[in-house]
Amino acid sequence: MPLVKAKSNWFNNLSDFDLLDDFFLQANGLFLSQTTAGGGFADNPAFTNSQVNGLYYATTWTATNGAAGLGGSISINLSSWNRLSLAFRFILNTLADGTNSYRVFLGFNSSPSANAGVTTRSAGFFYSNATANWQAYTYNSSIGTTTDTGIAASTAAFNTFLVRANGTSSVEFLINNVLVATHTTNIPSAAVTPYFSILKTAGTTQRDFYIDWARFSGSGNPRTLDGSV
Repeated sequence: MPLVKAKSNWFNNLSDFDLLDDFFLQANGLFLSQTTAGGGFADNPAFTNSQVNGLYYATTWTATNGAAGLGGSISINLSSWNRLSLAFRFILNTLADGTNSYRVFLGFNSSPSANAGVTTRSAGFFYSNATANWQAYTYNSSIGTTTDTGIAASTAAFNTFLVRANGTSSVEFLINNVLVATHTTNIPSAAVTPYFSILKTAGTTQRDFYIDWARFSGSGNPRTLDGSV
């Protein structure tokens, strides 16, 4: 299922929101901030596909443990919302291998830092040279559930990945609007933040990705503005 547009955006009723960052100007936008640890980034870099305008570029540079990406400007509890959806449309530049290895994680994570671990409290997609396919992760208190989505990582085209948390009852994982996994165990029970990071784990050749856009939406929070103004 695609993202469902929330009722309102800037002037919202607090119970719903719908935020989009298209990276036309800079990455530090509505809900994402640049984060790096030995890596680098660029706003709206040149790209060979003329159909894609407004990009965010993150690279590990050549450091063996270089990292870069986007971390949330806010922390949020899944339990406070009926539904939270986080989506990215992106492309990997080069696949990981045994010589120049890296990991990518996108979704919700307990820390916004580019080189943070992703197996403490998280819900999202994971890729590394250890497996050819994207993995669906949910972790809580360092105990995790992992599902092989059956979808191989690719450098051939931009793809849309969506992580949708239904409170703390389940997390759904979609790739190009196709459901590839659903988890009902080890859902994060404390604060997480929107997150997309690449972290080098071996080698001295840089590895990187391009993001076309990011979207973060939520519904069903009990807060309301009714009667307050």
